[in-house]
Amino acid sequence: MLKWLLTLLRGVPAAAPPQKRIVGERGPELEATPRVPPKRAPTGRIALVVRHNPTAQGAIRVTDRRTEYDWNGALAERIAALDPGRYVVIYRTPGAGEIARAYAEVERAGVEASVELHFNSLAGSSATGTETLTSASAKSKRFAALMQTEMVAALGLRDRGLKQPGPKDGGYTALKAAEPPAILIEPYFGSNAADCAAADRNLPALAAGIHKACLAFLSEI
Repeated sequence: MLKWLLTLLRGVPAAAPPQKRIVGERGPELEATPRVPPKRAPTGRIALVVRHNPTAQGAIRVTDRRTEYDWNGALAERIAALDPGRYVVIYRTPGAGEIARAYAEVERAGVEASVELHFNSLAGSSATGTETLTSASAKSKRFAALMQTEMVAALGLRDRGLKQPGPKDGGYTALKAAEPPAILIEPYFGSNAADCAAADRNLPALAAGIHKACLAFLSEI
């Protein structure tokens, strides 16, 4: 370093000073600036994941025997029709790794968040209301809060609030399966005839409310 400085003072062009090296267990290495991965450009898109699959279609409504897979598939298409290009509709497929495959597709789609579509069901017929499941992330919780507000307004059913499932609870695996914020909606109970009637009567409002919540969330990120 001293030789280089003396050469510089004499006005003679000199080679650049030697690069600083760090010596570790694996030998000399050049000191490097940590690489920061490029930030992904926002897509403004949301994934709608239809719960269950064609061979295991989930809960059955007491009023018309429609399944979660059938009813929510129709709901997903109705939501997507409100803003073509905004949504990616993903249908789960049968077999081992069903959830992992669906959420690998969510990742590949490059969406900002995902909504998995369900309806609730219990052995009795008295349970009623609307709830939204969320992961522990701040963005998922915010998305869930926006969604819950819109679904309650659309259906007029009891507000059962937000739920954060634990590792042994249903929905936990799906909510943790991908990087984008994820929520899981349960707008009504298919085991309650009055809930089913409210969902059918207010289906356009429900789809519009879900769409409104998605747009509100996208505007905040």
